[in-house]
This record gives sequence, structure tokens and C-alpha cells, in this order.
Amino acid sequence: MNSDLTRRALLALILLVLVTGAPSLLATEEKQKDAAQANEQATATQKEEARDDDQEGRLYLPSDDAMADLAATLAEAEAQNKLALVILGANWCHDSRGLAARLQVEPLKSLVNTHYETLYVDVGDLSKGRDVIQSLGVPLFYATPTVLIVDPISRKLVNAGNRHIWARADSVSMEDSVSYFEEIANIDLATLPDEDSYTEEQAQLMNDIDEFELAQAQRLSDAYIITGAMIGGTFDREVWDEVASFRFQLATDVDDLRAEVARRVANGETDIVLTYPQYPDWTWDGDTKPGDEQ
Repeated sequence: MNSDLTRRALLALILLVLVTGAPSLLATEEKQKDAAQANEQATATQKEEARDDDQEGRLYLPSDDAMADLAATLAEAEAQNKLALVILGANWCHDSRGLAARLQVEPLKSLVNTHYETLYVDVGDLSKGRDVIQSLGVPLFYATPTVLIVDPISRKLVNAGNRHIWARADSVSMEDSVSYFEEIANIDLATLPDEDSYTEEQAQLMNDIDEFELAQAQRLSDAYIITGAMIGGTFDREVWDEVASFRFQLATDVDDLRAEVARRVANGETDIVLTYPQYPDWTWDGDTKPGDEQ
């Protein structure tokens, strides 16, 4: 009898615990479900925002006449007392899209709109845009994007010595981007290097560097035929990286050579002899080029 009463009392107690605890268990499950749904929604929102940013960066569009676009941009920049910001890139390029998208975001957007007239030039499969960049005194673009800031009156490059930092544009922070464009917007254009002030030796050294760069740019242009064919086609990572390594190094070397001449002339040196870098042959030099064996 006592045993039956004990069992009944125990069952009653268990039932009471289950009944009183069920709402809290259900509430916990509901909270977990709500949190999971909220997390999924946040993730979806982040992905959508990333897609939106990506779309905002797709500003490199084909043009029937890129040189006419450049002329119009320079004319408008001069009329508005601004600098011309010419960006050569491609919609297939992550860094090109990253820079273009960031230029649409505050505080960089207002800064650039105030001080610059911007032109996006599509390089396509690396075969376009060459007439634009060559008209501005640069033989070839070494990266996508390539950022050229131009005085529309003299057509001098205002950022000649530090334009190559944008090769990895998507990794440049907003703070550094603002600092870069703000600093250049405040440059006294009268302080830009003037070739007319070069000594005879300095002028010859700079001309020699130009010829070296032109020869290497032609070598790179030939390589672009190969890497350009990979865009939308069969991609060879080793070849792409080999060409990328060369173009980044060439850009650095040419800037260093010009800076060396300026420094040594300023120090009063004469009879200056420069040591030019040498680059290895392409791994595909010879009878076979990438893709020939297919």
C-alpha cells in the first residue's frame, strides 16, 4: 500500500516537473530557432550587399572611342578646375571592381567628386586602352586597375611616382584611399618635375630609362596576348603568375631607376652610371607557347 502511494507520488511529481518545465523548454527551442533564422537572414543580407558592391564596381564598359572619352574628361576637368582621374581596369578583375566600388562610398565619394573628373577605361582582354595610356606618356598598363591622375592643362602625371600601389586596390583600406586622393588633390602642380629643368646628363639618363621601359613593355605586351586569351578561356595559373610577377617587378624597377637619378643629381653627382635589372626568359620561350600543345 505504502509502496503504491510512493510510486503514485513520484509519478505525480515527475508529471508536475514536465508540465511546468515544458513552456520554458519550448521557449528555449523557439529562441534557438529564431536566432538561427536571424543568422541565416544576416548571412543572406551580407551576401546581397557583397553582390551589390560587386555590381557597383562594374564600371569598366566598352567604348566606341576611348580617346574621345579621354579628351572629354580632360576638357571637363580643366573647365571645373579639377584633376583628371583615369582608371584603366576590367570588370573581370577583382581589384578593378573593388576600387570602383569604393569610389562610390563616403567619405571617398565626395572627396573624388569634388577634386577629380573620373574616367573608367575598359582594357577588355588586356588588348584595349593602350592608346589612352600611351597618350599620357606611359607605354603600357602594368596592373588592373592602373590609376593615372593627370593635370588636364599640362597633361603631366601627378601621381607618376606612386601610381602602382593600386595593383592590389581591393586590399587598400578606405582610410588609406582617402589619404591618397586627398594628398594628391592638395599638391601644388607647380612643384611637379619639369623636364625643361633637367641637366643634359639627367635628360639623357631619363631618356635611357624610357627606352629600357619601352623595350620591357613590348615584352610584356607580347605576354598579354597569352594571358589575355585566358580570360574567359583555359586558365594557366603558373603562366598568369609568372607574367604578374614580371609586370609588378618592372613597375617597381622603373620607378626606382627614375628616383635614383633624381636623388643622385640632387646630390651633385655627375657621370652617373645606372645598373639596369635583368629578367629571366619566359618559361615558354622557345618553340612552344602555352596552349600550343593542345
